[in-house]
Amino acid sequence: MYDVIDRLAGDLPEVTRLRALRPRLVGLQQRAHDVLFGGGPAVLPELRVAARAVAAAHRQPAALAHYAAGPEEGRRAVAAAAHARLLTHAPGTASAADIEALYAAGFADAEIVTLSQAIAFVNQQLQLAAGLRLLATGRPAEGPTPTVAGGPRFTTEVLTWHPTVRPIPVAELSAEHHRALAGKRPDTPYFRTLGHDLAILTERTAIDLAAFASEGGLPRAERELAATAVSLHNGCVYCVSVHARLAARHGLDRAAVARLLAHGSDAVIGRRASLVVRLAAGLAPVPTTATGADVADLRDAGLTDLELVDLVHCAAFFAWANRLMLSLGTHHGPATP
Repeated sequence: MYDVIDRLAGDLPEVTRLRALRPRLVGLQQRAHDVLFGGGPAVLPELRVAARAVAAAHRQPAALAHYAAGPEEGRRAVAAAAHARLLTHAPGTASAADIEALYAAGFADAEIVTLSQAIAFVNQQLQLAAGLRLLATGRPAEGPTPTVAGGPRFTTEVLTWHPTVRPIPVAELSAEHHRALAGKRPDTPYFRTLGHDLAILTERTAIDLAAFASEGGLPRAERELAATAVSLHNGCVYCVSVHARLAARHGLDRAAVARLLAHGSDAVIGRRASLVVRLAAGLAPVPTTATGADVADLRDAGLTDLELVDLVHCAAFFAWANRLMLSLGTHHGPATP
């Protein structure tokens, strides 16, 4: 099925073949795009302005053409583009002041959530396209070796997250909210905040589950390891805490997890795990720095095409998840029982 990701990845038959290994994700990616950018009176006109700012940051001509937009005119368009540039280049620096700037430009709670979803989604979309193109072409190694830094701020402790945007009150959650989250807890502050836009939340949840819980392919521990590596790069302390715990729960050595959080890419965690971290870390920057050598080394370590596709999907998803966590609230911790 030809769609936007094929176009953004360069219309390569090998990309289409690789994507067909996870056909459910092909359809879900397109549905998410259509929800946010499919047109109609409900679509915010500022979304394409924001998407074009993301495409410019990634230096992706195909994306710039696809997300063609008019000039940044008016307070809302200027604020949307500024928010897009911040979340794309430096998501870890987002603060309550950035949300206040959107309120000052005239955005309401639900519109801020939709705008943040669109910015985060396009970052995921472009990193997914770049990763798939890399798997398909194995372009020569170039640029710096991708790394991530650890440090004392990263932990496996259970943290709390407090929204900057007003979440939906628990009493106002509908049956649609519960269905949109497919078994997740809709009463948490994070999902009550994302619940302002049920349409994209529904698609995002489905992509999350398809990327991380599909049968076969990359072991779950390594999918969570990829999520942890991207979260380390983006500085999402909350996401690191969650997905490092999940990596250990699904079989990654707990001591290795602790070393990764403390020392980043320099940690001794085993060859295959280190290679997973290296590719995920290389997909996280804007533009990406992953190379054909990263893919070749993973193939030499025994990863199949399906496992590599899973790795790219899981790493790219956290270009989306981290940016929502970092822009719409702040972490505190450790959590009280």
